[in-house]
Amino acid sequence: MACSGNRDEATESIDSQAYLKDSLILKIDDKSRYDFNYFEIGRIDGREKLVVLNQINSSIDFYNLQDGNIEDRFDVSQDGPTPVRNIQGMHFYNQDSIFVFTSFLLSKFGLFDKNGKVRSLHRPIIESDNPRDKVINQASNPTMPTVFSNGKLFFSQLTLGNPAGNPKFSESHYPEFIYYLEKDSAVQVQHLKMPADFLGSTMPLSFSFHSKALNNSNEFVISWFASDSLYVFDMDFNLKSVYLGKSGLSKGFEKTTYPLSQEESDRLTISQTHYPRLIYDSYRRLYYRFAYIGRPYDPNELIDYKSTQKNPFSIIVLDEEFSKLEEVIFPGSVYNLYHAFVAESGLYLPMTNIFYVNLNEDEVKYEIFDFSSL
Repeated sequence: MACSGNRDEATESIDSQAYLKDSLILKIDDKSRYDFNYFEIGRIDGREKLVVLNQINSSIDFYNLQDGNIEDRFDVSQDGPTPVRNIQGMHFYNQDSIFVFTSFLLSKFGLFDKNGKVRSLHRPIIESDNPRDKVINQASNPTMPTVFSNGKLFFSQLTLGNPAGNPKFSESHYPEFIYYLEKDSAVQVQHLKMPADFLGSTMPLSFSFHSKALNNSNEFVISWFASDSLYVFDMDFNLKSVYLGKSGLSKGFEKTTYPLSQEESDRLTISQTHYPRLIYDSYRRLYYRFAYIGRPYDPNELIDYKSTQKNPFSIIVLDEEFSKLEEVIFPGSVYNLYHAFVAESGLYLPMTNIFYVNLNEDEVKYEIFDFSSL
């Protein structure tokens, strides 16, 4: 099903399978898991690969997107003179520059080449006297990717605050920071803040997150989980423009100013349509904004932080001028939208939802969708 054109309401149905182009199965060996949390697409010797940070094996794995086989891997040393321990996050810049990050404190991270040779190790120096700035809770995942450009790493930052209990949270949250590689120093982006409509609100933790995409014009496009708009920034995070990227199934967001219980946070997250992911397709010059479609909240349901994966979701397809071309709806409990990616063949949606009845932990099946006809 899909919503058509630039209208805000769902007015017609189109079978999402009309955009299905192909499928691919990756074979998972005994050193891997099917749920890839940290990965990127990169070119190795001119060939496109899926590059995965394997936390189980402490390695970087390279998968062939033609036959689904793992072609190579290198170990990220946990001991010896150059260890990079507690790995959580990566960025593939090119085959000679693969960044592997540590979690939370960024106490040490490494820069490797495709063969696993350590090119450099980095320990950040925080240019601030504020103790809170010393805790850099970086993400470096496909939803909030780290980007390298002109000697700088652009990190998205999660929060250690309490958005569910503090109506002033949005005033003090800094969602991005920059790491200067040559100086090994990190600074918060002070002038980038949450949108004005968040002011004075409490919210579920995930609604304080954002998704970031770098387009072909070297602009950052930011999609807040709980905002219908898309925000376009230059590389210094100066705001250039704002566009409506609303789902036709969105009914707006319930504004809360009181402290939220866990049950109230669960209800708001599951029942409200929100936007957990933005992907820019540089091959087709399209944006894919994912929206979890709100469903009725059942207080008797066993809820955990992954329960939104039961929700149906849509992909709002926008062109380079942010005009809405289509909104294609997919069923819940089948795909894992957090593990989707774009490659030459199209948009790869993995059927690795933890609630999928046919889930096979020995493989990852992708369905490949092509929206270039829109």
